[in-house]
Amino acid sequence: MFKIIPIQSLLNLPETPFLLDVRSEGEFEQGHIPGAISFPILNNEERKLVGTCYKQKGHNAAVLLGYELVGPKFTSYLKHAYKHFVGKEIYMHCWRGGLRSRIMANLLSSAGFEVNLIQGGYKSYRHEALAYLNTTLDLQVLGGLTGSGKTEILESLAHTGAQVLDIEKLANHKGSAFGAIGLPEQPTQEQFENNIFAHCFHFNSQEPIWVEDESRLIGRLQVPTGVYAGIREGFVHFLDYSFEERLAHIIAEYGVFEKQILIATTAKLKKRMGDLINRQAIDALEIGDVATWAGLVLSHYDKQYYFGFSKRDPLLSIKINLKGPELISYLKEYEKSQ
Repeated sequence: MFKIIPIQSLLNLPETPFLLDVRSEGEFEQGHIPGAISFPILNNEERKLVGTCYKQKGHNAAVLLGYELVGPKFTSYLKHAYKHFVGKEIYMHCWRGGLRSRIMANLLSSAGFEVNLIQGGYKSYRHEALAYLNTTLDLQVLGGLTGSGKTEILESLAHTGAQVLDIEKLANHKGSAFGAIGLPEQPTQEQFENNIFAHCFHFNSQEPIWVEDESRLIGRLQVPTGVYAGIREGFVHFLDYSFEERLAHIIAEYGVFEKQILIATTAKLKKRMGDLINRQAIDALEIGDVATWAGLVLSHYDKQYYFGFSKRDPLLSIKINLKGPELISYLKEYEKSQ
C-alpha cells in the first residue's frame, strides 16, 4: 500500500525528492512543482475525453472510460518504472490527490515500489505557494541605474552563502525591453510563481534576503504581490556608479548581439523615448555606432528609474560607490549588523 502524506511533509524535505506528476503534459507545462518529473497517466487528449464524458454522462461513466484508456498502458508504465525508478522512494501527485494519482500509486506500490501520495495534490502546493507569495517579504534591495551590474553582484553575494532571490534569473528576463535577448523563453506566470516559492521557502526569515530593485513586470510576467511589496518597502543599497562606467557595461553586455535584433527592440521604445531620440538610436545602430545607441538608451532608462525611485522613502536608502570585493565585504558586514 502507498502512504498518504500532507503537502507540508513534502515542503519540509531539505530538497525535492523523486517526485512524479501524473497530470497531463499540458497541465504540467502550465505549472508544476519545481523538480517534478512529468509521468502522465492520461495525456492531453485522453484527459479531455474523460472530462467531456463526466459532463455528459456522469462520474461512473467517466471512471470506466478512464480505466479503459489507462488499463492497456499499465504494462508500459511498469516497464518504465522498473527501468528508471528502482531504488527510489517515490513521491506522487495529480491535480488534487484524486483518482489519477491513486491509480498510479496503487499500480507502483503493488509492483514493490515505496510510494508517498501527496494529499490534495498540486492544488495544495499552489495554495501554499500563493499564500506565501501574497505575504510581504522582508527584503534587502540592491538598487542602481541600468548598467550597474546588479545581477553580477547578487551572484557574488550568493557565492558567499547569502540568501539571494534572483527574480530575473527565475523569469528568464533581464527586466528591460532588451531583457529577453539571448535568453530562453519565459515560463508561464504560474510556473514563475512556483519557481520563486520553491527558491524562497527554505530561506531563514531571520537573516537578510537580497533582491534586485525590480519593476512590477519582468517581461510579460508579474512579480508576485508579496515580493513586489517587499521590494518597494525594503531598504535600498543604491549603487552610485558613473554614466561612463554603466555605459561600458551596457556596451559589453548587449553590443555582442546582432544589429537587426537591437534595432527591432529599440523601435518598440519609440513611444516612450520620443520619435527623434528613438530615430537617432536606430540610426546609430545602422552605422555600427553601438556606443551612441547605448548612451541614448541608457539616458532613457535613467529617467524612468529616477521617476520610480523618487516615490520611495528617502530614509530607506543609502548610496554606495564601492566595487568588487570591497562592495561584497560591505554588504556582508551589513548582513551581520541586522
